Order: sequence, then structure tokens, then C-alpha cells
Amino acid sequence: MLPVIFTIKDIVDIIKKRQQNEFDANIAVTGQRGDGKSSCIFKILSRFSQFDPWKHQVYARDDVVNLLTTQKYGLVWDDEAINSGYKRDFQNKTQQEMIKFLTAYRDNFNVFASAIPNFFSLDKDLRDLYFLHLFVCERGIVHVHMPIQGRIYSPDRWDAKYNSKLEQSWAVRMKNNPNFKPPYHKLTTFRGYLYFNDLTAKQKELYKQVKREKRKVAFESSDKENENKKQKPIAERMYEGIISGGIKDADFILKTCQLEGAKYSYVRNRINTLLKDSGHPPFSEMLKQDKNKEEPDDKIKKMISFIKGNGV
Repeated sequence: MLPVIFTIKDIVDIIKKRQQNEFDANIAVTGQRGDGKSSCIFKILSRFSQFDPWKHQVYARDDVVNLLTTQKYGLVWDDEAINSGYKRDFQNKTQQEMIKFLTAYRDNFNVFASAIPNFFSLDKDLRDLYFLHLFVCERGIVHVHMPIQGRIYSPDRWDAKYNSKLEQSWAVRMKNNPNFKPPYHKLTTFRGYLYFNDLTAKQKELYKQVKREKRKVAFESSDKENENKKQKPIAERMYEGIISGGIKDADFILKTCQLEGAKYSYVRNRINTLLKDSGHPPFSEMLKQDKNKEEPDDKIKKMISFIKGNGV
């Protein structure tokens, strides 16, 4: 049986279907340095009309969190996830907070794309939040992996133990026979290949410029930051999300207050003041209660339908 060949458009369609079915879309793009992880992400996100590298391509953890918490159906590109603070020590506070934010804000249905050298160097709980793993084996060639669905007793959706044994057996065979070609389709998470062209000269220059300027700012901020530094107050963050259009319902702000231990009535009053001072309508007019939210069973049915429809 021939392997499935994906295009960038196919990957984008799968992502958009997840969003339409009210699921988040966390994507890990892995591979060796220089193989094209960032180029792959750029090609994918460029298919979204709202994509703006100056906004969505980020290098600091605070910027990642800000985009996750203030957007809905938005884009978040963590271009150097290895440097954003939540991978070096898998038990440290920053990684646990990252897991918390990705989980708590999954109802924002954002596309979260992260460039990581090694997928399996991530904490298992963090790996399990991704629905798509794109391994760039060489420039322009990607192995497409998706987690196994429908298992009840297996704790590892990525089947790491079994697939690791397969790769070890292939390594032995390649050592004895340099012409041996690993049958990647036998990996239980393998779904096919993705081929993509290099970025245009204009895209490359834009990417490099954003990376150069934003990474410099991120590193300078990191050098000055002390461990007790607090992020922008919740009311100010929620206000910015409302103004930008990323936050549209009051339930989202209530959930955020509960998550961060803030008093909802105080946050709401503060937002009202900020809205009034900037000439906007009050809180009650800017935000609506989501009365059409689907029950979990409905979401599960949609996910099953999506998986079957895409041959996952």
C-alpha cells in the first residue's frame, strides 16, 4: 500500500476542521537544526488570512502566554520552544504552567505551533497536548504523525515504547546494511509524507527580520527578569483581548479568574473602567454569554467523525 502524500493545503484543512469542530490545534514540528522546521511552520501559517509574523512569531514565554490567553481561533508560533523556558527541566514551574495554560485555554481553539528539536525530549503530559507531530527528516520532506485514538488502557498516545524498539531494530540493520531503508510506515503513529517548497526570498527576509528583532528583545528581557516578576495584571490582559476581538464572552474571563485566583467582580469593574476611559461600550455590551456551547458528547462525536473522515 502506497503511503499517503500530504500537501501544505491538506495540513491546513485538517487544522481548520479541528477549529470548526471546536478543538484546539497544537502542532509540534521537529527536526535537526537547519532542516527547515521554521520554514514548514511559516508555509502552514501563511495559509491563514490573519497570519502576521510580527504578531504571531514569538520567542518569549510571556508572549506565548499572552497570545494563548487573549486570542480565539488565533495563531501562536513559538519559533524556538526550546528557549521559551518550559523544556529544560521537565519538573520545573514554567513547564507546568505551560501545560496549565495550554489545557485551560483549549476552548480558545487556537493554532499553537512550536518548533522543537526532539519531540520525545518533552514531558509526556506536554506531548499529549499535541494532535500533530511533523518530523522534518530533511529539508522539504516531513513525516506526518498523529496520536493513536480509541485506546482505553494504553497510557501513551504516541506509542513511544513500541516505536522506539522498531527504530532500534532498524538502526542495527542499517549498521549491517548501509542500503537498508527504514519502513517508516510501520510506526504506529505514521500517517504519511508531507513535501513542501522552500520559502520565497521575500518570506525568508521577513522571517529573519522578525526573528532577529524579536529574539533580541526576548533575550534582553530574560536577562533582566527575576524569578518573582509578575505578568501584566489580569484585568489589563483581558481588556486588551476584548479590544483586539480575541475575547468575546464573559465565561472566558470568569474561567481565567478562577484559574489565576482573581476576584471576578474586581476584574470586571476594572475592565469596565478601562473600557470607559478608552471610549468603548461597557463590559455587558462588549461581551456575551456563550449559550450555544456544545456538550462534551457532541464534541466527541465530531472528533470521531473528523478522524474517520481523514483516515486517522
